[in-house]
Amino acid sequence: MHPIIHRTFRALGTLVLSAIISALLVAALNAVGQDAQKPDLKSPEDVKAEETFTRNCVKCHPADRINGTRRTRTQWEEVMTTMQTARGAVITDEDWDVIQNYLVKQHGRVNVNRATVEDLVEVLGITSETADTILKYRKEHGNFEDYDGFAKVPGLDLEKLDKKRDAISF
Repeated sequence: MHPIIHRTFRALGTLVLSAIISALLVAALNAVGQDAQKPDLKSPEDVKAEETFTRNCVKCHPADRINGTRRTRTQWEEVMTTMQTARGAVITDEDWDVIQNYLVKQHGRVNVNRATVEDLVEVLGITSETADTILKYRKEHGNFEDYDGFAKVPGLDLEKLDKKRDAISF
């Protein structure tokens, strides 16, 4: 084979191989990006809670008004009581607990220096084992001064907690 033809075929082969590798790389990156953007699947209980919240609360004011603030369980209870006593909201006993739990789970706030295991689990969506680890660390090292100090607790899923960072107070 003539040297020029040989070099041309070799260059074409390299070009085709590069194109195939590039296409595979782009496809892989797109797949990773799509997985990262998948919304968290909601449990049937979470779906029911959101529907109950919407049915009772959103008819009087927009959800973003509620979603814009984070409150402790006690503060959410005060808000709900005010809605019933001063604003005329009608909330059944069954719906009351569902709505309050929804608000605490989705829009709650927890002081990690005073929280119980249950509070940490409920607001941060962590396991009770992780919450126990936080309490033990707090007992051994003292109160957390800020998020960076809190992030030093061994075994925390910081990627998950970063999403709830605004729910954490000190």
